[in-house]
Amino acid sequence: MKPRKYIRIVLIAIAGVVVLALAAGWYALRNPDRFIPRITAYLRQQTGLQVQIRHMDVRVFPTLEVRVYGLEIRNPKPFPAGDFLEVPSVDAAIEKGPLLGGRIAIQSLVLHKPVIDVISDPDGLWNYQDPASGKQAPVHFPTGVIASLRIEDGTLQGSNLIDPSDAPGPVVLELRDFSARLKQIHFHPRSGSGNLEAIAGTLAADNARFGAIHASDVHAQLRVTSRRVAFKDFAANADGGRAGGDFSLDYGGKTATFKTSLQVSGVGVPDLLAEFRKGPPRMTGTLKAQVTLAGAIAHTSTPLAGMHGTGTVAVSDGELPGLDNDPSMIELERFRPPGTGNLPASAFSSFSGDIELRDDHLYSQRVAVDFHGTDVVGSGNTSVTDGALDYHGNAIVLQKQGFITSLFARVFKEAHEKNGRLVFPLRITGTLANPKCAVVE
Repeated sequence: MKPRKYIRIVLIAIAGVVVLALAAGWYALRNPDRFIPRITAYLRQQTGLQVQIRHMDVRVFPTLEVRVYGLEIRNPKPFPAGDFLEVPSVDAAIEKGPLLGGRIAIQSLVLHKPVIDVISDPDGLWNYQDPASGKQAPVHFPTGVIASLRIEDGTLQGSNLIDPSDAPGPVVLELRDFSARLKQIHFHPRSGSGNLEAIAGTLAADNARFGAIHASDVHAQLRVTSRRVAFKDFAANADGGRAGGDFSLDYGGKTATFKTSLQVSGVGVPDLLAEFRKGPPRMTGTLKAQVTLAGAIAHTSTPLAGMHGTGTVAVSDGELPGLDNDPSMIELERFRPPGTGNLPASAFSSFSGDIELRDDHLYSQRVAVDFHGTDVVGSGNTSVTDGALDYHGNAIVLQKQGFITSLFARVFKEAHEKNGRLVFPLRITGTLANPKCAVVE
């Protein structure tokens, strides 16, 4: 989950392969594979990681090119068996002129179908780090520049090991069939720090997932520094609608943190809710929302449980199917205007409110629902863990009622008149799966 860091370890491995392949290639262009054991041993000495290469080709004319096949970087202990990085083939085009001065200038570096699996353990170690030192060792390749780095049809996933057992945790971040274009990467390993300057470019992914949220056709501006990766102005398809905004991941501390500012429109509510809970839809309609979310990615089986944020939501032309057979909702049908009698008891034209996510609850200071003739305005909260509901407010009948109806409501239902309209208190309890609506007496 430290994208800048994995780019660095990729560059270390690739740069080492390129440098040593060039040295060998001048003398043994026809059989560079004989130098693979030396190259992998050198890379292991420099990084502390197990590196494997299956085959290499070196071409000098018309341009100087190195192709590496079957590049793998293995996970160190205590991480699960497997690879941090697996690349079927890597292409590097090298400028010949700078080599005379002892510098490497890579015109282009292309990673074809890489599979990147980034894992963090509870002690802050990542699976691309030297397990002996807990950090990448200094690397001593000639100073150079990569003018263009491309990733084609890649797969990336990020997860944590669970504290304290070091058992594999759920995948938190996932990109599939993604491509990236990064430009002008300055690589200065002789400085001893091995730091990279900020890297900028573009990213596109056919499919993406963060936690339970899925998206497709993702496009974003990408910027990577030593402590942070940012996806600026991203745009994506999500649950039948569109989503956009900014997303950043900070990994300078022991635990990674994230922050996002998100706008969505045209999203199908049933599809969105199905991302979190399976079963019949708890709400239908079309969502428009603007939210900010942040939190730490914990080393637990629920790594995003501490997520928090605020925002506003609006749902149009929907239903709350769990309330269709509720007696109180059926009573409200008598107040509907002509032409809406065939709609379900829980049908509404609009649902809007503010939201605050904290302490595993979704709080709202004001929720307003137009139930076709009756407006309900209230406040309350929903439990994120078990879906428990606790909302209270007032129902306002939009049209004036006859004397008998108003008298009955005032005597038995604590109702009163306000601006010529009937107003009476409501409370919604139960759960998302089994909500209960009651006219408070």
